[in-house]
Amino acid sequence: MMKIKRGTTYNELKERIHQKLGLHGSQSIHRLIAKVETIVGKESVYYIRNDICDDEDIECVIDAFDNRTLQNFIEIYVELESGESSSIPMHRRSAQYYGQEDRPVGVSAPPQVLTDEVEEEEDGNMHSDDEDNLERFIPLGDSSDTDVEGDFDAHMDPVSSRTVTMPPLRVDPVSSVPESDPFWNESPHYSSINWAVCDDDMDTLYGDDDKQDGWQLGDPLYLGQQFPSKSELQHAVKLHCMKSHRTSKVYKSDERRLLMRCEHHANGCPWNMRAIVQHNGNSWMVRKWANDHTCLNQSLTRDHKQLDSDVICAAIISMLRDDPAVKPVLIQERIKRLYGYNITYKKAWKAKMKAIVKLYGDWEESFAFLPHWLTYMTQCNMGSFFRLDTDECFDERRFYSDKRVFRRVFWTFNQTIEAFKYCKPILQVDGTHLYGKYKGTLLIATSQDGDGKLLPIAFAVVPPGEKYDDWWWFLCLLRDHVTQRPGICLISDRHASIIRAVKDHRTWQPPYAYHMYCLRHVGSNFNTRFRDIALKKTIMKLGYMSSKIQFDLRFQEFIDANPQCVSWFERLNKEKWCRSYDEEGRRFGHMTTNLAECVNKVLRGARNLPITALVKMTCSRLVEYFVTRRVENDKHISAGKIVSKKVEEELQRMDQLTVTYRVRLYDRDLQLYEVEDAYNQSTHVAGDIMTVDLINRKCQCGRFSSRRFPCSHVLAVCKMENLNHFDYVDPVFTIRYISQVYAAHWYPIGNEMLIQQEQGPTVIPNKTLARTRGRPKSTRIQNEMDWVESQASSSRYICQTCHQSGHNSRTCPMRNRPA
Repeated sequence: MMKIKRGTTYNELKERIHQKLGLHGSQSIHRLIAKVETIVGKESVYYIRNDICDDEDIECVIDAFDNRTLQNFIEIYVELESGESSSIPMHRRSAQYYGQEDRPVGVSAPPQVLTDEVEEEEDGNMHSDDEDNLERFIPLGDSSDTDVEGDFDAHMDPVSSRTVTMPPLRVDPVSSVPESDPFWNESPHYSSINWAVCDDDMDTLYGDDDKQDGWQLGDPLYLGQQFPSKSELQHAVKLHCMKSHRTSKVYKSDERRLLMRCEHHANGCPWNMRAIVQHNGNSWMVRKWANDHTCLNQSLTRDHKQLDSDVICAAIISMLRDDPAVKPVLIQERIKRLYGYNITYKKAWKAKMKAIVKLYGDWEESFAFLPHWLTYMTQCNMGSFFRLDTDECFDERRFYSDKRVFRRVFWTFNQTIEAFKYCKPILQVDGTHLYGKYKGTLLIATSQDGDGKLLPIAFAVVPPGEKYDDWWWFLCLLRDHVTQRPGICLISDRHASIIRAVKDHRTWQPPYAYHMYCLRHVGSNFNTRFRDIALKKTIMKLGYMSSKIQFDLRFQEFIDANPQCVSWFERLNKEKWCRSYDEEGRRFGHMTTNLAECVNKVLRGARNLPITALVKMTCSRLVEYFVTRRVENDKHISAGKIVSKKVEEELQRMDQLTVTYRVRLYDRDLQLYEVEDAYNQSTHVAGDIMTVDLINRKCQCGRFSSRRFPCSHVLAVCKMENLNHFDYVDPVFTIRYISQVYAAHWYPIGNEMLIQQEQGPTVIPNKTLARTRGRPKSTRIQNEMDWVESQASSSRYICQTCHQSGHNSRTCPMRNRPA
């Protein structure tokens, strides 16, 4: 390896190469040939030969190097005066990034012919019983073709021993992208990945946790090296082939030996490798590393045959451990960064599936292990519950009595059942798709504690589609095994299956429960019907109004201006979507299903995992929630806090508004008051007048009853009457209740090897729900619900007819309007 700079003359280059190769005085350089990269099409990189005859040719070669895409060096082939041409280039890359001035140049080594006496001496030394000679370091590309065992395989052609080439210099490789500009800085996803973990997690990949030494990425391969397993040996050879831009093939492979040859072995390339298993059977040893490659690649593709899904799996296994939801596109970027090759989406997806299997187990085995793990979990955490429904297994020919086909599963933990007794009496239910090998839907019931922290209560995995039967089954199990608490507010979207399931279940009807709609979904349904974003925003503002008087006034104005919407709102009860009509405050201020959507996002990675791993991840997430939040609550108790931090901050903010209020007493026995805001001299608008009823805990502004803690008008009354305003805060917001939410104790599952697999039919997945070949289609079509106010309008879907967002040209309201 050597460096050249712009301005290097032809004679200077020949002199430096002559010194680098250590040629004798009788030997001279007759011809220099450079291997120049050229791109043809989009998939292949080809190379052409360029003779270097003068100074101008050197400048042309350097210019071609500046426009390279893959190669970080220049290969120069040297032809001696005798006419013998070396065909073994020194194509190792330098260990630094080269800029415009310094360029690494690989120079081929000249052949040297030795006498028979020297050859016998070499053979004698190589076959010596001395352990130092056996274990001596021979770097990659060493010209030795000697078999340590002393003989060649009968099926392998021995390389001619009359020609021995000088071993090339060994240097470390360099990536094709500067280290100062890592690509994951451009992707926010990579901020959540622990990059301190080695990308090639060989211990996890090959299952040898006790391995202290052995081959690692970047280490050289040498004769006599040992590997703990055959798979690790193959992995090392694949990486070697990728670095040298060569391709090898397995010639023979069995439980005792592994023989590999160059892909161009039939054309005369002598490279071959042989490894055998040791006598103790615990390791594999490289017994032959014969010659470097003499073949010349005329083209270099963007991908590599040895860069298969197994190699990619080893490179991304730490990424999948941190976030199983890593997209194949990010895997493609990571492999480009590591190896400089562009892999296909399909190969990235297959590698991701293999990594998931390595980390979380096989998909089919996960279904079989699911009932045993759930049973053991309920034994460790008494009071937990699960329900597994299966179907009979049969095909066109026979019935299988020893197998059961998975249908659906429901699980909940005793700790969350006890916690829900002290949470807000609300349940938000929603479903989300599973993205693993088998299709499905994850149903989640979520609540919230008094400090505003969400808490998943129950889970279920059902067939895709969110059908009526599955929702009815899920709601029944919620009522029977999770909570019999009366007056629960159930918030969901307006899915037909949910509405029908709630109507058909008596315990989810008043007075046992009250079904409310997500305001955001109501607005989306309205926009789907009328295709008007402006009207949708008006509906959202009306739904969030707390004052019933103001709502009735504004809503009537809306109906008068848009009479086409009358029939649509007549079928929608105001109590189900308006905050102002929630007079009892059953929603606790929750107008959407954002809690359930947040849980879906938290479990985004788990939705790519086998089913048992998914269930275990829900358990681990809940344990983490309980541990961290219990510590926070202990700090609040020691600090003497009475209510949650969010409620305390809101009360302090509203207390500042009471300075301009004037309170009038109407009846002390009935505790009726009137609160008037001061006249605004800047806007010349009279202040609002609100009635406060402390006994019934109502205020005319609507905030006191809807949020379940005092509004600014109630605080003004408490100040005048010297009342403790904390007495009018709902108990669910107190620290005493919040500490009880996380008071339950979790008991670890421990070593899963202790789980006894009881006798009975084996649970197998439903093969009809397996994903088909090809890139999976998107299961979610984004609409205006997925937009945020800060999102640029250019990134939204724009109608090509009226150039407005919220619809497309097919559903544009201007499409059928007469000109």
